[in-house]
Amino acid sequence: MLPEIKAPKDLAPCLCHSPAEDPKSYRPIPFKILERMVHSRIEPVVDSQLPREQAGFRRGRSTADQVTLLCQDIEHSFQDNEKAGVVYLDLTAAYDTVWHRGLHLKLLRTIPDRHMVKFIMETLSNRSFILQTSSGQCSRLRRLKNGVPQGSVLSPMLFNVYIHNLPDTASRKYGYADDLAIMLSQPMWKAMEEGLNEDMGTLVAYL
Repeated sequence: MLPEIKAPKDLAPCLCHSPAEDPKSYRPIPFKILERMVHSRIEPVVDSQLPREQAGFRRGRSTADQVTLLCQDIEHSFQDNEKAGVVYLDLTAAYDTVWHRGLHLKLLRTIPDRHMVKFIMETLSNRSFILQTSSGQCSRLRRLKNGVPQGSVLSPMLFNVYIHNLPDTASRKYGYADDLAIMLSQPMWKAMEEGLNEDMGTLVAYL
């Protein structure tokens, strides 16, 4: 059973014995360890539903794989006497702009275990921060309404879920976390350029 998280702390209660109503049945567990336990449970489920074009933070996949695949596709287009164009996209502040409501809906479609989804969303809620200057002055407490926490073992996987259903494009996509390249080959330069511009517009509107 997963504990209910009101606000993520260094320690979280974990049910070790029955009955669940008895406080003595719980033992404290470091929250980082609990995150890793959740990650190991959902990783196979999530990975099986991610598209081949996304290689970021996936077991057995790397940046080198995507670079090699892109180079091979460009070479094949040259062999077919076509013009190839590539555009590289870097999603600015990608982790900080994840929309929680949208992520929640996508998690429900990806992970069958509703208790697991509920736990994940609770770890993202009620987060806040204070800025402190070198002179010791502090800002007001501000709440975070979007984003996934930096440094969390779950965040890369959650981001993959969030962007895994990018719209279809004529261009082929090569993703690694928040970095994305698209490649299109056409017989004529103008057709290739127009196609890339159209696909960029589609992706930018979605993101």
